[in-house]
Amino acid sequence: MRYPEPLPAELRDGPLTVPLLRAHGIPESRLQRADITKLGAGVYLERRTAEQLDARGRLRHKAHGLLLDVPGSWLSHTTLATLRGLPLHTPHDDAIHLSVLNTCPNPPRRQGVIGHKAAAASDELVTLEGLHMSAPHRMWFECAALLSANALVVLGDSLVRRPRPRYEGRRKPHATLEALGAMIRRHPRTPGRSRARTAYDLIRVGADSAQETLLRLAIMRAGLPEPELQIPADPRLPRSPCADLGYRRWRIAIQYDGAWHFDPARAKGDRRVDRFFRARGWTVLRYFDADSRTGFADAVREIAQTIDQRRGAVA
Repeated sequence: MRYPEPLPAELRDGPLTVPLLRAHGIPESRLQRADITKLGAGVYLERRTAEQLDARGRLRHKAHGLLLDVPGSWLSHTTLATLRGLPLHTPHDDAIHLSVLNTCPNPPRRQGVIGHKAAAASDELVTLEGLHMSAPHRMWFECAALLSANALVVLGDSLVRRPRPRYEGRRKPHATLEALGAMIRRHPRTPGRSRARTAYDLIRVGADSAQETLLRLAIMRAGLPEPELQIPADPRLPRSPCADLGYRRWRIAIQYDGAWHFDPARAKGDRRVDRFFRARGWTVLRYFDADSRTGFADAVREIAQTIDQRRGAVA
């Protein structure tokens, strides 16, 4: 068995495309050898490298290869949200969204790529880890053409939330409400603008998960008062436990528990938080994944009943 000729050092561990190989004097047939795997959209990778990557890592290499193949392009829309690990709350889209300036003759065209032509100001594009892409506030606005209003609110909440530096390694949010609003004003003829305006009015700082956002939207859709977010049990204490959302005036604390809350140590901490709230006269309501699968219908009914009860108690 004849083993393939090793690739030049500068091509190892990175994305491979036909133009890139040609530029190094390597025949495109080299991409068909057993040590190379296909990522899609005309992008390949050494098999040993691909086998060490998760789905997002493979997507990143695929995107990088396309950027090399299409000069002047940038990653955009839902592709960028997936790469950043942001919640999309929409069916998975395998296609790569690639944009070019509207002065270019044609948008990128190839199988597995959705091309776009657009106007973009300099502050709407960034380069991160070697990849040219839409800035977060622009990415949110681009997604307005593809996502539902609810999904846009989920994405917007995740962009403007305050990070926890200890766990996330950053101190600033991905974007600000002001920056999202500026995109709507700056691009009046962009598809999805009306949906973006609807979603923008519902985005809030303080939701730590997509499910917390969807619970808040379900509460408001039912005609109940909008809940506050990240409410401290005792605002006089700097390290007071907080409720994900709720009503300070009626002392109703609402928590959404994702899968990680079932860890024994985390569950013990949750019970301690509940005791802290209840000792100060709060009613604590907790909801779970099973509630989210029904659109929080039962949760909303319980919250409505609790509001009625607490209103009477306060009165």
